[in-house]
Amino acid sequence: MNSTMGENSCSTICERAMKLFQRCGLKAVTMDDVSKEMSISKKTLYTFFQNKSDLVDQAIRKKMKSHKSELDSIKKSKENAIEELMANHSMLINILEQFGKNFFALRKYYPSTFDWASHQRKNTIIKSCKANLERGISEGIYKSDIDVEKISLLRYFSLTGITEDETLSESPELRNSLLNKSLVMHVQYIATKRGVTCLNDTLQSNKNAKSFLI
Repeated sequence: MNSTMGENSCSTICERAMKLFQRCGLKAVTMDDVSKEMSISKKTLYTFFQNKSDLVDQAIRKKMKSHKSELDSIKKSKENAIEELMANHSMLINILEQFGKNFFALRKYYPSTFDWASHQRKNTIIKSCKANLERGISEGIYKSDIDVEKISLLRYFSLTGITEDETLSESPELRNSLLNKSLVMHVQYIATKRGVTCLNDTLQSNKNAKSFLI
């Protein structure tokens, strides 16, 4: 099989499988379901993946890679650090809406993939937060004397504390409200007067667009 064709086919299967996981649940989906979804034989499916665990692992890895690319695109497209932070937050909410409950199934049934994904997520969040803080300081909308290292860790633990609480997964409205409040408190603590004005303007703009409700 041509390696490029194989990679493209593998990526397509992973993408369609992720949609199945989101729709039906990570535990419930079988390799039979995936082969039917793709209109291919199980024999063909097994030329790309050793078993379901391998499929889950590759699908998660490709999804997280796409999330990193999306974060990079957001950073380049937003006018300032606060707008970037808000867009990152909206992205997080969308991910939780799509895959939130499967997070706990991943932890239970695919622990090695979960551990890898958790490590990558921690590195990505902390790196992104540090970069955002440094950008905001340079733009004059974050205070120059903030402790970038500690605030990045605090932000990471705030996010994971809320998103990894299984009881909150049953109440997405409450979970999202807590995430929103956490974000606003984070910015209010680090922002200069100009940054607070920027925050309020961005929140109002998002409220008018019904895309970010506090």
